[in-house]
Amino acid sequence: MDSRSHPSVPAEAPTDRATLELRAVLDAAVDAVIVIDRHGRIETFNRSAERLFGYPVDEILGHNVSALMPEPHRSEHDRYLQQYAATGQARIIGVGREIVAMRRDGTLFPAMLSVGEIAGSVPARFVGILHDITLRRAADDELRRERDRAQLYLDLAEVMLLALDADGRISLINRKGCEILGYSEAELVGRDWFEQCVPQDQRAAGRAGLRAALTGGSGSPRYAEDPVVTRAGESKLIAWRTTPVGDDSGRPVGVLRSGEDVTERRRAEQELQKSEALLKAAQAIANLGTYEVQTPDGPSHWSEQVYRIVGRDPAEGPVSPAEFGQQLVHADDREQFAREFQRAIHETGRFDLEYRLVRRDGTTRHVHSRAQIQPGIDGRSLVITGTIHDITDRKLADEETRQGQERLTHVARVSIMGEMATGLAHEINQPLTAIATYAQGALRMLTADHDPAEIRDALAQITAQALRAGEVIRRLRAFVKNRAARTESVDINRLIEDLRLLAEPDARVNDMRLTLDLTPTVPPVAVDPVQIQQVLLNLVRNAIDATLEAPAAPREILVRTSVRAEEVEVEVVDRGSGVDPAVADHLFNPFFTTKAAGTGLGLAISRSIIRAHRGKLGHRPTPGGGTTFYFTLPPLPGG
Repeated sequence: MDSRSHPSVPAEAPTDRATLELRAVLDAAVDAVIVIDRHGRIETFNRSAERLFGYPVDEILGHNVSALMPEPHRSEHDRYLQQYAATGQARIIGVGREIVAMRRDGTLFPAMLSVGEIAGSVPARFVGILHDITLRRAADDELRRERDRAQLYLDLAEVMLLALDADGRISLINRKGCEILGYSEAELVGRDWFEQCVPQDQRAAGRAGLRAALTGGSGSPRYAEDPVVTRAGESKLIAWRTTPVGDDSGRPVGVLRSGEDVTERRRAEQELQKSEALLKAAQAIANLGTYEVQTPDGPSHWSEQVYRIVGRDPAEGPVSPAEFGQQLVHADDREQFAREFQRAIHETGRFDLEYRLVRRDGTTRHVHSRAQIQPGIDGRSLVITGTIHDITDRKLADEETRQGQERLTHVARVSIMGEMATGLAHEINQPLTAIATYAQGALRMLTADHDPAEIRDALAQITAQALRAGEVIRRLRAFVKNRAARTESVDINRLIEDLRLLAEPDARVNDMRLTLDLTPTVPPVAVDPVQIQQVLLNLVRNAIDATLEAPAAPREILVRTSVRAEEVEVEVVDRGSGVDPAVADHLFNPFFTTKAAGTGLGLAISRSIIRAHRGKLGHRPTPGGGTTFYFTLPPLPGG
């Protein structure tokens, strides 16, 4: 052997072929080969050892092998050899292991060490073979980092990632998948997916789908939505995308699946569909449609009911607000529609209008449209969101109700006249009797050759009495005539004065005095004069009846006007026995009456008339006894 090692045979022995071959093997070895004696001193140090550790052979021979070790292994090495020599218990000898070695310059590197005892050597000698695993360790570290990075990606994914082999067994599942299913990774990997996580009635179809994915070849991932069963027994719907995975030869050996939990999404979609169906049904029942328009040139949307209301085919799509006004709004309502629409855009931001639509078939529909106008996202357009309510049936019903109310009101007026017939008959009989008397006197004066002046005076009296009777009849006819309600500006004091001609005869025939106390500064009101007279006559008639029921009461009915809280108030005051508290809450109920022959409609109709005039009808005790019925009316603006 050369200077790289001590001879392993006696120095005086001749160099033979085996020694040469051993030297060649040592020098050709890729790994470091080191031989030490029982004290740990280096006897052999091959060329690879020189390259690996940086020591020349003549420098390291005879030194303890611990020089090639970092602490704490350096301090422990001799003790280990002593323990082995004493006990024969090996921790390294005969066992390969990874260690950390130290070069001459102090740098460390990982190595794989194999140690063996040289058989037959006395005292004991040992050989160690070291393989530098720096590159392998770096590759392992990189592989581990890639694996950790891949696992991180898997765990960060917000979808379930699942790998199945050809038999349907789980070979990989990420954290999201475990979270969805409620299992740990250890509880799932290696288990049969279909037996573990698929509902029993879906397993056969699931396995068939796996076979189809394996035999279908590569291409776009297959999409399917299938249920899974969690550890807690809960069913969840997963949207799967499945692609086959092949080996190096391309033969399919499994599938990779990404699954998204769409349970709540599908439930929400079903609820949304249900809500949309209910909304459509509600719109159809209510005959109300919704729309959204973006102006000037943005998209528009009409609900199905809007198309039904306007009589337009949905295939034609919606029209712009300008086209809507010109094509669909009734000609008589277009100007108001355009004016209110522009006011909503430029001032109020809200549109609220009743108008008429004309369909293509010529039919007219009454609608009530409401809308809210807001700036669009781009800041330049406007978004109009609103409703169209077909109120044609309501309008017809309102008209029928109005006509019925007018007929009922007319019947009530005739009924009042019936109750006042005695006084009115007396009021008409008086001028008729006077006419007859003056006519007879005039005839006598003609036959007796009286002074013509006396005859002219008699004829003048006849004329005056005829006009008096005619005025009563004219007022009576105007009051009981069945006519459409109409509103006009009225001086309430003048209205009461005119009514006196009809009310006073009834008071006189019942031995009562009708007194008027009219405030001259009362402002005008917008009313139907006949309907307000009807209310007054009904209250006066009730006051007369109440006074008759109290024989000791003063025989006077007072009608008074005033202004209270910026409203015109009219009072009818009696001194009767007052309203019984037991019936006070029922006075204005239809068909409730305290009169033996009453209909119970007078006060109910009176209240509806006053409410229609935006007023209030009520009663309160009269100071000193009796009852005061009153009603209020809003004055004309500026009155």
